[in-house]
Amino acid sequence: MNTESKFAELKEKEREARKQIIIDSALALFAKKPFYEVGMRDVADEAGVSPATLYRYFPSQEELFVEAFIQDISAVSREFENMVKKDQPATIEEFAVTYVDHLVQNESTFQMMTYILLKDQLDKSALAKFGSVTRIFFDTFERLLKRYGVEGDVRLFVHSFIASMTGIIMTFRNHSFKNKDQIREHILKITVLTADLYSNKLIRPE
Repeated sequence: MNTESKFAELKEKEREARKQIIIDSALALFAKKPFYEVGMRDVADEAGVSPATLYRYFPSQEELFVEAFIQDISAVSREFENMVKKDQPATIEEFAVTYVDHLVQNESTFQMMTYILLKDQLDKSALAKFGSVTRIFFDTFERLLKRYGVEGDVRLFVHSFIASMTGIIMTFRNHSFKNKDQIREHILKITVLTADLYSNKLIRPE
């Protein structure tokens, strides 16, 4: 490798490192205050860069939020993959509880997801990246259903299931219980009940 190539490689590594610092700074802020209260200038200050530098890496707020969401959700997506690949795959209930509990326990992740889902005229690049992440969950759950021999329009069942799980969180996350532990307990009870309905409908007893 010649000197010019080494320099280019070093510059690229430096760029990726700075990009990661910005994403980590955004995630750190999301842990401190509601996602929707975090602005681009806040992230720039936290990362120790100028707003102009921040926008060179992330041309829009949506792109930064999507990148942060992707990194935050990557660990649980790997867990889902492992749940499906096991000799005895996870049950629908186990899959549902893992999905829902992660979003309940990670408020900033859920806020980012709902922001992207509900925002009008989302940046096309950000929308494409978000779509690639949601497809991971759709594809993984579809593989799980097929391992249990589910037939018919499996993708439609997948869409219905993920929408149901997300809807449970949205409906009860601010419910009038005494504390967050009670809210989580109630959400998980409904999650298990709903997952059992899907299991009874889709999976034939052996």
